[in-house]
Amino acid sequence: MLWFIDNAPLFLTVWVAQMVAYHGIGLWFLWLDRTGRLARFKTRPVESRGYLEILPRVLFDQTVILLPAMGLMQALGLAYFGEEHIGLGMAVLSLVGLSFGHDVVQYAFHRFIMHRADLMNRLGHAVHHSTTASCSISACYMSVWDFIAEIVCPYLIPLALVGGGGADMAFHVFVVATGAFGGLYEHSGYDFSLALANAPGRDPLARVGRAIAPLLSSRAHAEHHARGNVSFSDGFGSSSLCDKFFRTRWDLVQVRQRQRRDNRPVSATEGKS
Repeated sequence: MLWFIDNAPLFLTVWVAQMVAYHGIGLWFLWLDRTGRLARFKTRPVESRGYLEILPRVLFDQTVILLPAMGLMQALGLAYFGEEHIGLGMAVLSLVGLSFGHDVVQYAFHRFIMHRADLMNRLGHAVHHSTTASCSISACYMSVWDFIAEIVCPYLIPLALVGGGGADMAFHVFVVATGAFGGLYEHSGYDFSLALANAPGRDPLARVGRAIAPLLSSRAHAEHHARGNVSFSDGFGSSSLCDKFFRTRWDLVQVRQRQRRDNRPVSATEGKS
């Protein structure tokens, strides 16, 4: 294993780490479904498609599309290339830039292209929406064009713009592992924020738990799959800036519709849950 890490191109090592994280966490969520462990946090019924039915398309997208795209980024000197350690300050700034960039790129592709009525089926976004976001690995159950627009571009374009992360393997592995968990969690049907949101008591710890519960919620993407016209990039781990700015966040859309009906302004705090 150490020989592989030392001799393989960095993009390949990072991709392997991403696959280990993605499919390892995916199998953990599958185990939860099969055993009923943590069932109290399962907020959506188990996906009608089986794990093995979803897996082949996911593996195809990850191997035939994502892997060569990452290799191209290194070949062009746009990522996975340069200093072996980028430093803590640069790493933090890069993570902030990646979060913001991912939000903007995904929102633009997702809302304005993939959800256009004349392109939804043509570009295959309907394939992803044929799932109910209740099987973790369905996060990457997508058509080729959809996978490029919503997985590859939101990851690699911001990565290039923040300087590519150098050749810092720890930084790159952290990015892909946390990104894998976020996508899998949002599509797992579990919402672990309920443990904090429903914490009883008025002690400081319970109050802090209830305050941070929305940050751990998977409801935003569940609402997107259920309603289609909300939360295009809002969700676990996202900066959610675009959905807030364009007022397409799941808990703002009904308020916006009521505002039009009643012809009255909406306060800054109204409609939040």
